Amino acid sequence: MNIAIDCRYIGKSGIGRVCEGILDNLDYTQNTYFLIGKRENLEKYQPANIIEDNTEPYSIKGILSFDKNINKICDALIIPNFLIPLNVKIPTYTIMHDLAFLDVKETTKGFIDKLLKKYLLKRCMKKSKKIACVSNFTRSRCEHFYGELSKKCYTNYVGLSNTILNANVNGIEKNNVIVFVGNVKPHKGLRTLIESYKKLQNTDYKLKIIGEKDNFAVKLDTEDINVDGVEFTGKLSNFELVKEIASAKLLVQPSIYEGFGVPPLEALYLGTKPIISDIEVFNEIYSDFDVDFFKCGDAEDLANKIKSAVTVVSNQRQKIDEKYNYTKFTNSLLEKIFDEELVYNGK
Repeated sequence: MNIAIDCRYIGKSGIGRVCEGILDNLDYTQNTYFLIGKRENLEKYQPANIIEDNTEPYSIKGILSFDKNINKICDALIIPNFLIPLNVKIPTYTIMHDLAFLDVKETTKGFIDKLLKKYLLKRCMKKSKKIACVSNFTRSRCEHFYGELSKKCYTNYVGLSNTILNANVNGIEKNNVIVFVGNVKPHKGLRTLIESYKKLQNTDYKLKIIGEKDNFAVKLDTEDINVDGVEFTGKLSNFELVKEIASAKLLVQPSIYEGFGVPPLEALYLGTKPIISDIEVFNEIYSDFDVDFFKCGDAEDLANKIKSAVTVVSNQRQKIDEKYNYTKFTNSLLEKIFDEELVYNGK
């Protein structure tokens, strides 16, 4: 079978890591794969065919200028989110991370932006053959908004990147550091984290916020951001990110909304204790792991959890490998394609 994969997302935060997770776990001898994206990001995935495309996948051009030859040479297309280019004619299999654009008002930039994203989400639900939801929570939100169309959805948990899985943390010393990792957006709960940090009077902890400050969209005033002991690192390389998480005593994920939420899983794998908000999806993903929950949006409760945290974490690696891994994710994705295409072709 000829399978195309939209890989233009590599290097773009969580969706890029999902794309890499798929590519790292494909058996390239079993099918013929056509990888769409920047050549320098894809050359290591031999013997796959590369269809060079340097367009920005989130742009209008990226949605309109997809290579039409893919429709002629491929049997199916995998897209790692909900943005299906308009000229795609072949069966498409998508991955739904969350429905924050519908659930969280602040994630859209005005009426036109919200209208466009609603259209593209609905189009994804209609056009996709199958939709892999990264959690039961995300699947339930699809059911809530799309009713019958959500019958295409199934739960398929993501895993950890090879960068995390292969990281050697031996000899890395723990520092009095709290890390936050993620896109700096309203639903990530950064306001709660900073407010709680202010309550840690005379603390020895430093707070490092790892994310792109240019995307700072949490409606905080300048004086709220410029707090002694708080450092914005900006976007880090994979190697630097591993080092920062592994050397911190705590990772705090104060999100008010997530589709899965990978950073706490990365922290557990690297031996760092996560403190996370008690939102529905975190309870789904992390209830069986060595994490501390705090009441979502409650800066006082978060501060107390930080003060009382036991920063020694039991070894969680085997448990994580068994439940959340990209081998399972990729195999499940391919099984859906094979099953659907057999039916599609009348076999």
